[in-house]
Amino acid sequence: MKLRQNPSIRLEIEELRQRLHEAEETLNAIRAGDVDALVVSGPAGEKVFTLEGAEHPYRIIVETMNEGAVSLSAAGVILYCNSAFARMVARPLEQIMGNELAEFVPAERRDLLRSLIRQSREQATRAEMMVVADSGTSIPAQFSLNPVDLEEGPAIGVVITDLSERLRNEEAQAAVRIRDDFLAIAAHELRTPLSALTLRLGLLERHAAKGDSGQVLSSARRAQDQAERIGRLIDRLLDVSQLAGGASKLQLAPCDLGTIVEGVAERMMEEASHAGSELQLSITHGVNVVGDKLRLEEAIGNIVSNAVKFGGGQPVGIELEGRKSTATLAIHDCGIGIPPEELAHVFGRFERSSNSRNYGGLGLGLYIASEIIRQHGGTIRAENRPTGGTSFTIELPRTKILPE
Repeated sequence: MKLRQNPSIRLEIEELRQRLHEAEETLNAIRAGDVDALVVSGPAGEKVFTLEGAEHPYRIIVETMNEGAVSLSAAGVILYCNSAFARMVARPLEQIMGNELAEFVPAERRDLLRSLIRQSREQATRAEMMVVADSGTSIPAQFSLNPVDLEEGPAIGVVITDLSERLRNEEAQAAVRIRDDFLAIAAHELRTPLSALTLRLGLLERHAAKGDSGQVLSSARRAQDQAERIGRLIDRLLDVSQLAGGASKLQLAPCDLGTIVEGVAERMMEEASHAGSELQLSITHGVNVVGDKLRLEEAIGNIVSNAVKFGGGQPVGIELEGRKSTATLAIHDCGIGIPPEELAHVFGRFERSSNSRNYGGLGLGLYIASEIIRQHGGTIRAENRPTGGTSFTIELPRTKILPE
């Protein structure tokens, strides 16, 4: 049995085909430079926009540009765009013309772009924002908007430059600078204990030749200290490599954060004593988290070591408090503090405060600590204390010990 098609439906289909054919012919004529005007239908009816001044040679140039080129009505409606812009937004040309340019930027930036379009009616305007492709991907771009006076009224010419390559170059240059800074710092930090180790081994050899067992033992211990220092520096470099490459895997298990903090403090008593600092603990037990015990020990140890190092021989406070949903660990020192403008960057890789240049170090301890805390779903922040020194606050999600 054959279904008969409603005559009105056949007419509608035929009309749609005709419109599509006309649209294709219009687009081809625009690109070839054979037409002088474009009719755009909108809520207020049809409007005629002339394409005066877009002669064939200029259109060839525009079509071969790497940058996106768009001409707008004063209201921000796209009258014409080149193929480069169509590739940016991953749409056919016929689906671009007649739309607002603001439709091709993130929703939260559309009002800003509309404002820039209004400004560009009077003067050239420039801004950077993302171009959103039909696939959902985004491209960083620079919008250069310039007023154009036509006989029919004002219009706007827009050049849209893809900034992806520039940003990649800037990131690569920044990475090279970080690498060079790191190599300089690492060479300096490793050279110091290596020189001391070499000296101690020379003394050890001379004392052994003289049969002075007391001096041999002393030199051997100091040589061991320097070897351990080199080992710690190497361990930090490996930690950074693993964290940056995502190779660091947490071994999660229920644990008492109070016990972890006490263990860290006990191991650091000697280091604090050498620096003339006292570790003052205020610990609440039963503050349970699910975490990697060794990694949490490392993160907390880095913060405490930093406080001892820059604490000026003053007491270092360590306070642990358990709240309903979070465990809060605060570590305070009374030392040199951090310049306010540097607080936001103190947890960056190879970042060292300008106040700490004479203290040595790779600038990795705080970065490693922050990454470990972040992997546990927690946060860490640094603040200068009104009375002097710095306070580091760690917050971790709290959980009850799971039954066996």
